[in-house]
Amino acid sequence: MTVDLGKLAAALNARPGATMAEVAAVAGISRATLHRRFPSRADLLSELAQEAVSTAGAALRAAKPTQGNAGVALDRVVHALVPIGATFAFVLREGAWLDDVPAVARQLTEIEGTLAKLVAKGRSDGSLRLDLPASYQVRLILAAITTAWEAQAAGEVGAKEAPALAASVLRNGIGT
Repeated sequence: MTVDLGKLAAALNARPGATMAEVAAVAGISRATLHRRFPSRADLLSELAQEAVSTAGAALRAAKPTQGNAGVALDRVVHALVPIGATFAFVLREGAWLDDVPAVARQLTEIEGTLAKLVAKGRSDGSLRLDLPASYQVRLILAAITTAWEAQAAGEVGAKEAPALAASVLRNGIGT
């Protein structure tokens, strides 16, 4: 039986403190199946984080964040990352323990670095504000993506509407 990592991430997004039995139930598998694949919660979290940053990195690269006007590139980035928010939001929430998973820490640093380059380009071409620290703008991009996904998951906005709303908020908040 295959284990759907997306369902596992969604279960942990919904209830970060869920037990392995609760996560298995939400994913529609037995606890034994979950434990065969992931002997410990740490193993589960590590694999979910690795999958999430790998997926997010690929989506970010596909959005071509360094091509063209930074404002337009920012829209592409948001539209690429919001749909994968279930797994990506999980990584953003998990925090410092990810530093203990070198592959995850490295990929997350690369993602943040790519976003920092996009912000620098936007600050240079006049499409992003200069009165906000660049690192703060990177954090706002990640927060807008997570918030859009959460609103979509809660049924407050549709799948097509969520990325557009996040992009609009960013354009009007950190854009010029």
